Amino acid sequence: MDKNKEINLQLTSSIIFIIASFISLSITYNEKINNQLYTETEALNISFNNRIVILISVLISLYVSINSYLKQETDREKYKSGLLLLTNIMTLISACILLYVAYLNKKERTLSASDTQNTLI
Repeated sequence: MDKNKEINLQLTSSIIFIIASFISLSITYNEKINNQLYTETEALNISFNNRIVILISVLISLYVSINSYLKQETDREKYKSGLLLLTNIMTLISACILLYVAYLNKKERTLSASDTQNTLI
């Protein structure tokens, strides 16, 4: 993958993440004003779908990180890229856990703090 495509993918991932953060903010604000923007069911659905979007963003970043790691030639560059790759893998694990919690909350129809927070920030 060429450098320009890599940068475009990273920009896309960042923009998706920023949009997801604004959606999380709107759910938090909805809780503050006592459900005037969304009903609890709508907030749960939005939260769950937002977690899917966050997972997609993390997967894009992971893809870029893997490609970057594979392109490195020196041991020092591999080491630094490997650290970033490890960070992306841990972020992927966190995003999967967040999605699972959002799924449980949606299934149980309970809006909790996990639905109104963007803990990956």
